[in-house]
Amino acid sequence: MSLPRRVLPNTTYMITRRCLGRRFLLRPDGAINNIFTYCLALAIEKHGVELHAACVMSNHYHLIVTDVEGVLPEFMGWLNRQLAMCIKRVRKWDEVVWEPNVAYSAVELEGTSEVLDKVGYVLLNPVSAALVRSPERWPGVVTTVRTLRGGTMGAERPKVWFKNEARQSITLTLTTPACFTDQEHFYSALEALMVNRIAQVRTRMLQQGRRYLGRARVHKTSVSDRPAAKKERFGRSPTFSALTRSRWLAAVKKLRAFRVAYRTAYEAWRSGQRDVEFPLGTWWVARHAGAVVAT
Repeated sequence: MSLPRRVLPNTTYMITRRCLGRRFLLRPDGAINNIFTYCLALAIEKHGVELHAACVMSNHYHLIVTDVEGVLPEFMGWLNRQLAMCIKRVRKWDEVVWEPNVAYSAVELEGTSEVLDKVGYVLLNPVSAALVRSPERWPGVVTTVRTLRGGTMGAERPKVWFKNEARQSITLTLTTPACFTDQEHFYSALEALMVNRIAQVRTRMLQQGRRYLGRARVHKTSVSDRPAAKKERFGRSPTFSALTRSRWLAAVKKLRAFRVAYRTAYEAWRSGQRDVEFPLGTWWVARHAGAVVAT
């Protein structure tokens, strides 16, 4: 039996989705930036998900979201379909857009340290990849600290895929993670983290004698290009993030307990006990087979 995807309500995740063959189909330009913002705003509104950070690179994207209702698979399925339909038309691309046979990555984040670490990681992706000197210089969609403070991003209905009945304009709302009760503390801690990490990246690049690619050369890359360095296609996909050993042990214990309870309930369910209760976080058999899930 394959391991089930655990989908817990009121859980914060770092989401990653990669393009087919890691091609640069998401290479930033005005059309792609607008499409991503528009589709993401609709998906968040439709599924009640909260967005805390986003960054769209040339061949993948990252999101930090809180799945309030426990509908992450539905949210991701709807969002990726709308994005794919738009991207295929804009790029005149006949193949699939997203990497096939590899599910999107959804890493559970528990605690302020883990959330802050991953928000910083997402915002600094273009800098860490040696593309631009700061997130503000990235020509694609990225929620800089200034954007997060503003709380919104606007988008117009794309000229492709969406019918005239779809909304002409929409506002993408950004929220502070619930684990940070003080908004200003979140912004201040994030700014300090980013200053420190940007300095580390610049020091490392100076030591290696490397230069940033720059905005102009990013725009000149072909959408059919891909990184020269190959990435393992079927590597590990972590379930959670833990920055301390104690938090890691607690997360492992919690995950193992869920899987044991799920396995026990699944075997009973397959034997005909349709009233057996699955543990909280069970998604597929509840949505598609009517299984009972603990509240």
